[in-house]
Formats: sequence, structure tokens, C-alpha cells
Amino acid sequence: MYSLFAKEGRQNQVYDEGARLVAGCVPIDKRGRRVLLVASSKNEGEWVLPKGGWENDETQEEAAARETWEEAGAIGRIVAHLGEYEHKVHKKTGQPESIFIFFEMEVDRIEERWPEMKKRERRW
Repeated sequence: MYSLFAKEGRQNQVYDEGARLVAGCVPIDKRGRRVLLVASSKNEGEWVLPKGGWENDETQEEAAARETWEEAGAIGRIVAHLGEYEHKVHKKTGQPESIFIFFEMEVDRIEERWPEMKKRERRW
């Protein structure tokens, strides 16, 4: 079971040639094939996929599942690697600020309480 406290700080996060590696999920309802979204913490009114920094003590899949738990309260099974993309490329250097790595998750359950429940809404 995951903690009800979200990990904070970036001191243990994984970087690749200066780019922060971010892992996330596309959480899918197995029956209805709906996608679970969370309210953006940075841009009010926007809905996003759960994602966050990959830490050096976990695999990409573990990071994606943890972030989905922390941000959306969803627990499930990673079923596919969907791909990666470079996010916010520096104009001067041409290097990405972040590389996003996404996985498909079949959601088994949605918890009533989760670490970021006071910061984020969620919806299918």
C-alpha cells in the first residue's frame, strides 16, 4: 500500500543530460474505457494526466504508479509502455527541460482518501 503522504523535493529525482525524467500514467477504467484526469496544480481549470518526477530508488513503472496514486488516488496495474516525449525544449541549447514517459494503467480501484486530495480534483 502506498503512503498517504506525497513525496516532495527533487533531490532524489532522475535526470538525463540535464533533463528531468517524469513518469506518468493514462489511467483507464477497464469496463468503460474512460480516462481518469486530475486538476492541474499549476494551471487552474486545466485537466491533466497524473505524472511527476521519477526517483532514483524506483523503476519508471513504479514512479508512474506512485504518481497516479499520489495525484489521483488510483491503484491499478501497468499494462503498456505508451512512449516518451521531450517537453519544453530550450531555445538556445535545443535540449529538453523534461522527458515525459507514459504508461497505460488499468485501474483496479479508486480510493476515497489519497495524498493530494486537498490539492486536486479528479474526474473520468
